[in-house]
Amino acid sequence: MAEEKDLKGLSRREFLKDAGLVVGGAAVGSLGLAAACKGTSTTDTVTKTVTGTATTSTITVTQPPVTTTVTNVVDPRSVFNVNGSVIKMDVQPYWSLNFVLREKMGLTFTKVGCDRGECGHCTVLIDGVPMYSCMVLAIDATNKKIETAESLSPDLGNLTGIAKSFRDNEAFQCGWCTAGFMMATKALLAATPKPTMAQVKAGLSGHLCICSSIMEVCNTVVKIGAGG
Repeated sequence: MAEEKDLKGLSRREFLKDAGLVVGGAAVGSLGLAAACKGTSTTDTVTKTVTGTATTSTITVTQPPVTTTVTNVVDPRSVFNVNGSVIKMDVQPYWSLNFVLREKMGLTFTKVGCDRGECGHCTVLIDGVPMYSCMVLAIDATNKKIETAESLSPDLGNLTGIAKSFRDNEAFQCGWCTAGFMMATKALLAATPKPTMAQVKAGLSGHLCICSSIMEVCNTVVKIGAGG
């Protein structure tokens, strides 16, 4: 059967070939389709592009390896400076400084009173500032200078300084509040070497003595400032 010709003189086979359907590529065949619609034959270059074999390229993406560096650096949260000694200890984030000092380091001069920041019995110095150790998280006191009542007179058989003055002036009864009072006294005397009674009362506010020895304590601190 003779091939049918359209109005432009293009046979069905030529139309299909130029339309790119022989290679099944819609995007590539659009070139031949445009030429057919214009009634012109494609050039050799276009024919080769249409009927040629497509080449598939493979793109390889290389990701850099993930490396983990492990060092032997001590976690700074576990390094404590207590009474001039460096102590490395793992602590839980919820442990109070009071708990760590007493239960983990054995520094039992620091007492537990109300355990909620009201009595002052657990007072220690942190970088020279009197603080309730029950209200300070241990991890917040790392890499800071911590002083407890043990630092006032290391030799218990030969008391010196503030500890000796408290003993000699009987500024205590049961003694449970004494360590806190002495640490607050050290901070007060460092800031005000010769305090008045009013300054002593202000400096020791926030400390309670259930045994009612507060006046003996205040008189002792004034006496220490006066050189007694």
